[in-house]
Amino acid sequence: MININKIKIPKIIIPLSILAITLNILRVIIWDKVSFVFILWNIFLAFIPFVISSVLLFYSKENKLNKIVFSAGFILWILFIPNAPYLITDFIHLGVIKSVPLIFDIMLLFSSTLIGLILGFYSLFHIEQIIKIKYSTKITSIIMGMIILLISFGIYLGRYLRFNSWDVFVNHTSLVKNILKIFSESANYTTVFLYTGLMFVSLLLFYKSFKYTNPK
Repeated sequence: MININKIKIPKIIIPLSILAITLNILRVIIWDKVSFVFILWNIFLAFIPFVISSVLLFYSKENKLNKIVFSAGFILWILFIPNAPYLITDFIHLGVIKSVPLIFDIMLLFSSTLIGLILGFYSLFHIEQIIKIKYSTKITSIIMGMIILLISFGIYLGRYLRFNSWDVFVNHTSLVKNILKIFSESANYTTVFLYTGLMFVSLLLFYKSFKYTNPK
């Protein structure tokens, strides 16, 4: 079994989490607004893929990652990884509550988004390290691009169609029907391709920028 201490959370995540939680609490105390409390749940969901990829990477380095373990872990990971960058989309709630100063909500959402992006990019980097063991740099880049494209589409499903990662298990019929509907009705094409494409290009560039920091 993996030692929980082997999962190294990026140091910046701790102060950012304290900031996001504190701002949320102050928002409730000062303005009596609980409308952003859900963001704490979104932050929790962002930790799940990071933990999964950390475990997979640990087993990979210990030469204990067989095909069955990796396949099961990867499927679970790909279902939850969209939750990390999904926090970007919470900015659509900015300015909805007029009684809360805009700058306050900007800082709350920005700190939360940073947590999601950092955890998400570290998680992507973990998976990339594992894939690199078996494939060339070029093939790895193609695979990572496809993964980021799936993540972008997953964010669309979450924001616009309101599906969650666990709906694959508890609401798969509705999920499949809605996905098929997306590609069978031309009226949906513009929104789907524009949203997914914009998210894909942005996340791809953000991730490449992130890798220049050489995370360990």
